[in-house]
Amino acid sequence: MEKFPIINLEKLNGEERNSIMGQINDACENWGFFELVNHGIPHEFLDTVEKMTKEHYRKCMEERFKELVKSKGLDAVQAEVNDIDWESTFFLRHLPVSNIAEIPDLDDEYR
Repeated sequence: MEKFPIINLEKLNGEERNSIMGQINDACENWGFFELVNHGIPHEFLDTVEKMTKEHYRKCMEERFKELVKSKGLDAVQAEVNDIDWESTFFLRHLPVSNIAEIPDLDDEYR
C-alpha cells in the first residue's frame, strides 16, 4: 500500500524548488492532501492553533451540529453524537483578499 505524500520544504528556496513544487502539485492532484515537514513553523505555535481550533469548535459549533442532527430526524444516532469527536471545517484565506472577518465567533487571539 502506497503511503500518502510527505513533502520536505527544507530546500524550497534553493535549487530544488521546481522539484518540490512538482511534488506539491502531484500530491494535490493525486492525493488531495499531504504532510509538510521542515516548514519552519514552530510546533508550539501549531499546538496553540490546534488548541484554539478545538476550543472554537467546542464553544461555537458542537451544539449547532447536534441541533442539525436532531432537525434531520436522526434522533436514533443521538447517543453516538455524544461519543464521537465531530469535526467541522471553515476556510481561511489571506490572499488575494482575506476572509477572516467573515468567519463568525472567532476570538481576537484566534484571528
